Amino acid sequence: MFSKFLVLFLSGLIFLGFQQDAQGQNDTESPHEKIRKIRDEIRAFEKKIATSKKEEISLNNILANYDREIDLTHGLIQTLKKQDNRKQKQIAKLENKLTSTQVELQKLKEYFSKRLVYFYKYGRMKDLELLLTSRSINQGLLWIEYQERVSEHDYRQYLKMKEKQAQIIRDKDLLTVEVAEKRKIIRVKTDEERKLKKKKVKRQKLLRTIQQDIRLLRQQLEEKEKAVAEIRKIILRLEEAPSQTPLVKPNIAFRELKGQMLWPTEGNIITKFGKYMHPVLKTVTENIGIDIKAPAESPIQSVASGRVTAITWQRGRGNIVIVSHYGGFYTVYTHLQEIWVGLLQEVEMGQVIGTVGESGSLKGPVLHFEIWQGTEKINPEEWLGGAST
Repeated sequence: MFSKFLVLFLSGLIFLGFQQDAQGQNDTESPHEKIRKIRDEIRAFEKKIATSKKEEISLNNILANYDREIDLTHGLIQTLKKQDNRKQKQIAKLENKLTSTQVELQKLKEYFSKRLVYFYKYGRMKDLELLLTSRSINQGLLWIEYQERVSEHDYRQYLKMKEKQAQIIRDKDLLTVEVAEKRKIIRVKTDEERKLKKKKVKRQKLLRTIQQDIRLLRQQLEEKEKAVAEIRKIILRLEEAPSQTPLVKPNIAFRELKGQMLWPTEGNIITKFGKYMHPVLKTVTENIGIDIKAPAESPIQSVASGRVTAITWQRGRGNIVIVSHYGGFYTVYTHLQEIWVGLLQEVEMGQVIGTVGESGSLKGPVLHFEIWQGTEKINPEEWLGGAST
């Protein structure tokens, strides 16, 4: 038994010593469905921009198409970032597993080395010596049987060692694939970020033209009025639609937050709620919320607990998130650069739901924030507490 085991063991050492790592497989994973859809939308708006320029359609239409394309690109980059983070976690997990397996394999090798030295020095001679010096033949035979069982155990350990070696090879192969996939994601993300910068430069040039054209500014105001009507329709539908999962009453009800509500983002109010005189057109218009000037990519937080019941996009407003709150209240956040929540997701007070952007804005990065009670708009300044900081 021992001689058979020794032959197998030595051949196993050769296997362990000379087995080469397998090469990583080619990445054949198809693109994520969400990324494919976003890319299709981006290409569609690129065609619209090209067509608009050829047909000399309103600059406001071209600006709206630029805004939508930029927002879609932001969404694509955000999705790629999430994929990158997931890959990084998978790689870290694989690396930890690989290290652990290598440690186990090294311990098994050290154990086998000691056992091999022992059998080389003593082997069957040790068994014979113990048999001759035993008090009885039975005691000696029991000792030899014990040694046989130990050898069987060693053989099982040897098979285990072979499996650990094979596992290391499999993990290294998988790690190679994951690292290659991560590098691919980073390359795509870097390329999209480069394209995004170019799109923003084109938008800024177009925006300067529009800001100097009174006719185009009037069109912008008309689009904002249409957007207000659309928001009202969305809230009306939410009011009329029965919910299968009613909102749970939070520890602090929305109406109890009046005068001490969190600011949705840090910044200064540049356009107040209500009617005001347009600085260029000299016409009276109405703002149904407040505009908070803030740096681009500043975090936007939900001012109260609730549920995300609408995510949409509007000309002149860009990305929009609407959160429903217990008691028939709604908060509206517009001009978002990135959206970090999903439809019907429950959110807590202070939870970040996105970042500040400038899509649809003529004033640079800004958050337009509204509060509705049913279909009635109310002044957010009466609800916010102290300064934004």
